[in-house]
Amino acid sequence: MTVLACGMTILFAAGIGAQEVGGKGTIYVGTYAKKILVIDEATMKTVDSIPTSIGIPYNMSLSYNRSHIYANDPADEKVEVFDLATRKAINSFSLSRDSLKVQIVSMNVDPKERFAVLLIRTTRRRPDRYEIGKPTLVKFDLAKKVVTDTIPWPLGQERENAQIIFSPSGDLMYFFTQDDILIYSAETLKQVDKWDLGRSWDEGLGRFNFGFPNDVFEEPGFYTGLFRTTDPVNRRAMMGIARVDLVKKSVEFFTLGPTDNVSMRLAPGRKRAYGLKSQTGLSEFWTFDLDSHRVLGKTEFKGRPRMGMAVSSNGKIIYIHTAGTTIDLYDTQTFKLTRTVDLHADQTRFLLVPPPAAR
Repeated sequence: MTVLACGMTILFAAGIGAQEVGGKGTIYVGTYAKKILVIDEATMKTVDSIPTSIGIPYNMSLSYNRSHIYANDPADEKVEVFDLATRKAINSFSLSRDSLKVQIVSMNVDPKERFAVLLIRTTRRRPDRYEIGKPTLVKFDLAKKVVTDTIPWPLGQERENAQIIFSPSGDLMYFFTQDDILIYSAETLKQVDKWDLGRSWDEGLGRFNFGFPNDVFEEPGFYTGLFRTTDPVNRRAMMGIARVDLVKKSVEFFTLGPTDNVSMRLAPGRKRAYGLKSQTGLSEFWTFDLDSHRVLGKTEFKGRPRMGMAVSSNGKIIYIHTAGTTIDLYDTQTFKLTRTVDLHADQTRFLLVPPPAAR
């Protein structure tokens, strides 16, 4: 059966009714059509679209309070901010001027949205050449749209990329170095503490490689995800799941076994998580039981050459999205395809905002 609604096609798999829904959240999908689609999760219908002035919303992220979306253009020169309540643009900025191109390599917005820490790189066009600037960390006032400070590189070590996380209160910034996490005051931009993350777990397991993923179903200040490590004695590559409390500087973790090319997303309630393995000729769903510390199962399915995964706000559906124009819905009990939603627009990013009760 095929249902047409609001320019969207919903294809239901045989034997699965339309009542199979993922929750009462809202999905925001960036598209190459230079707009952000607003999708009601309960019906999977497009209920609105938000035009962008920056062109293609190539990269999108949620504000800490989940009331705004920050979107970057493909060149990473322009940023536009959208209010989710009114579904309108409320701010935009760019640091590029005339012959000076400023690329925003990364952007970290403080929880109160007073400022952002930007990693920028400049390119200036001269009559006979281009001058490439060094990677620079700056503090950017979001209201005044001006750079207020240049932040010295932690330990004087210049980098091509920077991972920075704010505390839930916005008072502290955590700079990730190769060995330590350096804790800075967001007001003074001075280091006030340090955390040797490697000593927070069993040193016999080797170096702790953990990405601090941002998940909509995690508590503020906590980060849960897969970690990789190499046994320093037997040289075995292992993986497991860790939950890090940044404020208390503590780590809870368990190992799963040999490492594999799989990603992970939390389910609501944080009792389970789901993984996506994607390699040439093989796509699998993994089910992780976070209470019993084990992999419950692996299910092969027909995947895409390039894809992303999200868990629905009620935990009953897995969304397979990006790239392409469609979103596939899989049941988390059977891992069977229940339906496919055609957006009729190529996707760039997929953001799920669950209702407050599901977070």
